[in-house]
Amino acid sequence: MAKPGFKTTPNATILVTGSSGFVGARLVEMLLERDAKKVLCFDIAAPSADLIKRFTEAAKGDASKFQIFSGVEDGNLTSKECVMKAFKSEDQIDVVYHIAALVGPFHDYDKYMAVNYHGTVHIIEACKECKVPRLVYSSSPSTRFTGGDIAGAKECELEIPDKFLAMYAETKAYGEKDVHKACDPDNGFFTISVAPHQVYGPRDPLFMPALLETAGSGKLRVFGKGDNKISVCYVDNYCHGLICGADVLEKGSDALAKFYIITDGPEQYFWRILNEAVVAMGFKDLFKKFHLPIWFLMVIAHAANGLGWVLGKKFKLNPFNVKMLTIHRYFNIENSMKDLKYEPLFTFEQGWQNTIEWHKKNWLPRYLERRAAGKGSTIQNIGTKKSD
Repeated sequence: MAKPGFKTTPNATILVTGSSGFVGARLVEMLLERDAKKVLCFDIAAPSADLIKRFTEAAKGDASKFQIFSGVEDGNLTSKECVMKAFKSEDQIDVVYHIAALVGPFHDYDKYMAVNYHGTVHIIEACKECKVPRLVYSSSPSTRFTGGDIAGAKECELEIPDKFLAMYAETKAYGEKDVHKACDPDNGFFTISVAPHQVYGPRDPLFMPALLETAGSGKLRVFGKGDNKISVCYVDNYCHGLICGADVLEKGSDALAKFYIITDGPEQYFWRILNEAVVAMGFKDLFKKFHLPIWFLMVIAHAANGLGWVLGKKFKLNPFNVKMLTIHRYFNIENSMKDLKYEPLFTFEQGWQNTIEWHKKNWLPRYLERRAAGKGSTIQNIGTKKSD
């Protein structure tokens, strides 16, 4: 009997949206490594030459085992015709992983709706029209955030609120609701939502680079006491959790049309683990600097919001970001372990060390070179890739 995470992938034809992004790209690699017959890679952003090389290596040199659908004409989630073109490229698709999303707090509401909600509707409609049996939706714990601490709660204890803290969370929640509503076991269509909390890992384009770059500039300070705890998720663990989700999509499963959270397991002190990475890059220890009081940050954040409204701009410091960096955000993943048979492939210690080593070898030299040349940010594709 196949182990959890290895049941539905071998010899399957699979479509992955967001395949050029941080999570989507690693998922494509892992599906190919687990002997998928073919992976259809759907993303408005064309894969880089390096990413094509990664996919080819994962496919053991056989580039025919993946097909790229990218650009406005071929990888546009907001176009139903574009989505259908990819779905109809194969006689039968066995599993769809819908990873693509517009993230971050810096976009207009209409854009969030177009990608995160209407794009999801297009995926659901294509699945039904093309008789795809399994749809795994990459959701977000932020769909349950209300602004208060989450300290060890299970998914079943977290309701989708009536009012959301961010447009991203709101539109992802709308997409999730439609994914669950579409689940139709009697007609052979099974759906599930699987969400990470704070994904990290090698090649992270946003979370680690943004914080490390700010630390390198000397501008980063600990918010408050720095004792807030969070759950984090190594990218390989999340991709494994997504595949475990697909494996349980069958008639009679307890997981149908439900929401699950995937993490590394035990919660971590956010500022302590971040400081470990900061010090490893050779930057100054954050705990040896003056901490910024939360009340002060919230005053500045609300002022920035007001100024942004006047100027028509969005600033990185806003009340939502201050909350996310100061409240407890950790979860009990007992349900994922029970219903999805999920077990982390890597411990936090292993994943974090891998991530620090990768950034020290690959990110740090480029950052130092750019800083010496007086050039701008090294952060790429802010707001275009999913990194919950």
